[in-house]
Amino acid sequence: MNEVLLSLYQLQKIDSHIDELVASRGELPERVAELRTILADREAILADLDSRIAMNEEEMRGITGVSTDLREKLDKYKGQQFDVKTTREYDAISFQIEDADRRLREDGDRMGRISIELENGKAEAEELRKELTEMREEFEDSEKLLKQMMAETAAEEKELQGERKKILPKITQNYLSIYERVRPAKSGVAVVALRGGVCGGCYNAVPRQLVLELNRGLKHTVCEYCGRIIVGEVIGTAIDGEPEPVNHEVEQETED
Repeated sequence: MNEVLLSLYQLQKIDSHIDELVASRGELPERVAELRTILADREAILADLDSRIAMNEEEMRGITGVSTDLREKLDKYKGQQFDVKTTREYDAISFQIEDADRRLREDGDRMGRISIELENGKAEAEELRKELTEMREEFEDSEKLLKQMMAETAAEEKELQGERKKILPKITQNYLSIYERVRPAKSGVAVVALRGGVCGGCYNAVPRQLVLELNRGLKHTVCEYCGRIIVGEVIGTAIDGEPEPVNHEVEQETED
């Protein structure tokens, strides 16, 4: 019996078992990862919103301070307007009054625009905080459940990974390359054993002469229908035990 083919088939059984453990977690790992990414994005948006709100509030305080000074000066200028003795002094005071009025109007317009930005920003931030609170709760619950599920299978998965690590050096690189290329394209199953003269992957018949050669356990073939590596039934029996009766229902393979 070809020990490399035996190890290759055993690797497939281990990887299939690991795949089953991972599949038992359902879509939970993907959902946890998705929530983690969304949370990070939303928190970054909220941080940016809070930063803009703080800047707007600081700008409002600055404008308020300047406007207070302008009003004080305006009152002073208006009081001085009646004490001037020359036309030149009157024109100078009038210019100061007009300039202060203009700047107060401009500051009022700016404060109006900033006030709207602040109102919208605070409303958006408040809505985002509510969304984040709900999302954090879902994330924490989902992450907790995922950790529980992974803990339940952690010992078994660790054992399987240990077996996998021991087997890999027994398999030549050319077989590993084929295995790693085919497995993702065939729902995780790259190597199958003959079962009653048919491919153990798609259940299409294998030529009789090839069946005899494969069942010596010394060579492999590639299924002309599904593209999986086929090893002899003797190798499958060595790993799986005696096979159950085969239902010769042909699998409808989709083109990759």
